[in-house]
Amino acid sequence: MYSELIQLFGKIGTKFFGKKLQSLKELVEKSNLPIIYEKYIGKLFFSAFICLNVSLVFFLYFFLIFWKLNFAQSFVISLILTLTLTWTIATFFYLYPFYKYSSQMKDIERNMPFGISYMKIISKSGVPPEQMIRYIAEDKEFGEFSKEFERIYKQIILVGKDVTSSINEIAFRTPSEKFKNFLLGLNSTILSGGNINLYLNEESRKEIDIYRERQRKYTTLMSFLADIYIVVFLIVPLVVMIILTTFSLITPTFFSFNIHFLMRLLIYVFVPVGGLIYLIILGLVKV
Repeated sequence: MYSELIQLFGKIGTKFFGKKLQSLKELVEKSNLPIIYEKYIGKLFFSAFICLNVSLVFFLYFFLIFWKLNFAQSFVISLILTLTLTWTIATFFYLYPFYKYSSQMKDIERNMPFGISYMKIISKSGVPPEQMIRYIAEDKEFGEFSKEFERIYKQIILVGKDVTSSINEIAFRTPSEKFKNFLLGLNSTILSGGNINLYLNEESRKEIDIYRERQRKYTTLMSFLADIYIVVFLIVPLVVMIILTTFSLITPTFFSFNIHFLMRLLIYVFVPVGGLIYLIILGLVKV
């Protein structure tokens, strides 16, 4: 029953909103979500439909019975809350493939220097391209880079395609334009009978140079953030505490605020919350 409903809502969604959701279709396919586009659209519209109906009944009941509002007031407030909640759920479904696409692209490009270097080592041992692809696919250390080669290998083993056709298909489905160019270059090298070792060596050198430059910028940024932390969370609170302590010997207030209250605010709110925000920022900064 559930599958039939998802299929029905998928047909309705693609029929009436197909053109507006064209960008979403491309991202669902390129972000490699384990679901086809029509089914994903079905889940989007089905979830929004259920939320719209259930939330409206729940909020209406809540405001009528517990808040004792009249029907008109209850209906207007319930409708606003329901539409907001439904819009939030629909937005989440719509934006998730964009987030997945972006995170996969960054992960692929972050692992490219190491993955290509590993491919270069494997290729030098004389193994054919198909075996090289299998080794990369089985090695999970390279994150999404390995997963892309796993998809290529599945095309070869499960679908029965040749190496070049499999590489070409995944190249046009990958989220990363840089990785796409690398795969197309590898494909051209194989098709033309060129030196794969030479190609991988050149690509590896280029990616390592880019990685070193990113590392240099990352180190500079970390040094800058460390200076900010020392000034904002160590020196400034210490100076402010000294100033407040000095003022407390003269007057109990500072700009109409109780000095002891300001001290507690600084110690128990500003420093911990500021430190937490700083840690979140550090977690978001990646090479």
